[in-house]
Amino acid sequence: MKNMIVTVTMGMCLTLATGAAFASGQENHDGKKFEQADRHESKIYGTVQAIPNGSVGIWTVNGREINVTKSTNIKEKHGKAEVGSYVEVNGSFSGNTLHAYKIEVKRDSREIRKIRGTIESSSTGTNGTWIVNGEKILLNQDTFIREKHGRAVVGAYVEVEGVSSGNGFSARNIEVKRAKR
Repeated sequence: MKNMIVTVTMGMCLTLATGAAFASGQENHDGKKFEQADRHESKIYGTVQAIPNGSVGIWTVNGREINVTKSTNIKEKHGKAEVGSYVEVNGSFSGNTLHAYKIEVKRDSREIRKIRGTIESSSTGTNGTWIVNGEKILLNQDTFIREKHGRAVVGAYVEVEGVSSGNGFSARNIEVKRAKR
């Protein structure tokens, strides 16, 4: 009976000590501690819209604020971290800001990509700016517009092929997929 009481007492002490150690904080993937009370780890994917000079400071990725510090690990295996790059950001949210501990470039800003969506506004002529799915689309004399399924007008559903540039998305080809409804 005495041995059982000693065993139970030791087990309770060990349980309490372990609980206290875990309650002090958790470690993220890089071994850095963070408090769980007001932060949680998150991963987002998106296009870089703004980067401060020197890369340290507040970045904008898909309209979200990303806090980048000197200790943020930036992996540029698939391209340079710049405006227009498609990235994966790992970090912890505090309020509306994601404090990044790792940013990995998934796709270079100069790679050809496609945007699909409805034309929200357009300019006249072959040179100008359109808005498709909230993104600024830049057209020039080399942009090919295919209107097999309807006219390229506000309200039409289109597929835009091109590359990201510092001030928008430079369109190479635009194809109307569905006419204005």
